[in-house]
Amino acid sequence: MRWSGIVALVLLLTACGGTAIHKSQASPVRRPVTQWSHVGGLMAPGLVAVRPPLLVLYADGLAIADTTHELRLPPAEVEALVKALDRDLTGQPATATPKPGSRRVLDAPITILGVDSGTGMREVYVPHLENTPDSYAPALIDARDRLSRLADRVTGTGRKYTTDRVRLYAEHLTTAQAEVKPWPQGVPLPPETQPRSGRKNYKGNKARTIARLIPRDGRWNIYRTSSGELIALAWHYLLPHE
Repeated sequence: MRWSGIVALVLLLTACGGTAIHKSQASPVRRPVTQWSHVGGLMAPGLVAVRPPLLVLYADGLAIADTTHELRLPPAEVEALVKALDRDLTGQPATATPKPGSRRVLDAPITILGVDSGTGMREVYVPHLENTPDSYAPALIDARDRLSRLADRVTGTGRKYTTDRVRLYAEHLTTAQAEVKPWPQGVPLPPETQPRSGRKNYKGNKARTIARLIPRDGRWNIYRTSSGELIALAWHYLLPHE
């Protein structure tokens, strides 16, 4: 299906109140069409990386930046951005290779640029792009800049993004270099899915309690449980497709 046809279908379903969608769904299906994120890089020792996508744009025009702000884009702008990103990323390998002789930054994050023009999300992994942009093809820089500008716009002019679904991250510590607070009443003790760290999704009242009692201020918050364990917590809202 051509991209214009996809946009038209989304608009039709929205106008009809979702009547063409399965009855158990309350709203049209949201499909990401662009995504920009970072993975890896140097993180604080002993703590897992909590890093939601920097930007996700959905076929119905909903743009969400860093799971903190949202903005609705008109269909024409969505179509234009997807077409531009499709041109930028066409022909690029799954993992971009820097130019010969380029400086490598081993502890820098990998940038992931993604676009779905109707055949599935195509992603390009670009190591240390933010640190050495001149090492890569101009098309990759153009793609990153398009997404970065939109993310800044969503954050600057959009409204706060909230939902009753969150992902809670936990890291069990042996010592703490920061303030230790008592475990907040009502916040569930997260299970350990790895030897010392884990994550779990919550919804409804538990999710709202986490969002209300655990600060989301760009750092880890350290708590002591009733049994004396030290646990660092961080969280972010889940995206519509997660």
